[in-house]
Amino acid sequence: MKWYKFNINDLTDELYEKYFSLMSRERQEYTSSLLKESDRKRTVAGEMLARRLLAEICESTEEGIVLRKDKNGKPYAVGLNVNFSISHSGDFAVCAVDTKPIGIDIEKSRAVNLKTAYRFCNENEINYIFESDKEALPRFFEIWTAKEAAYKLQGVTDFKKIDTLKLNKQYYKFDGYITCIIN
Repeated sequence: MKWYKFNINDLTDELYEKYFSLMSRERQEYTSSLLKESDRKRTVAGEMLARRLLAEICESTEEGIVLRKDKNGKPYAVGLNVNFSISHSGDFAVCAVDTKPIGIDIEKSRAVNLKTAYRFCNENEINYIFESDKEALPRFFEIWTAKEAAYKLQGVTDFKKIDTLKLNKQYYKFDGYITCIIN
């Protein structure tokens, strides 16, 4: 498994144009329809990371990678026997690639209404989050990123059914962000 992170503030006009031009027409149209420049940059940066990692692992060129989405919206690389997952939040895009199914999520730590946890978390996760008032927010984001990564991996849409405390996961924390990878 390999993963990369990229700060969208480092996405030059030249890099943006290069990776935008490599996108499928549908992805280009989607990206162009985004109202905020930061959303467009995150989308292009995610695609750039996927192409870079896939080319590295599959000994291909970035231009030779063809990315599509399946009927459920999950991205895949045409003709390559590898799996990847992309996420973005705030100033960062992240991508993880592996030979087996994988899911990744990143979130910027910020103030949230912790009552949200009751809508999406099971009892064990609720107990974990609120076990310590001081750690409630960081624990919420641990659970949330794990649920998002598991969704990308498994396709389970009922978040309460995803028991993140039982999943094989890795967390990476940097610059006020948390990333969770599940495989």
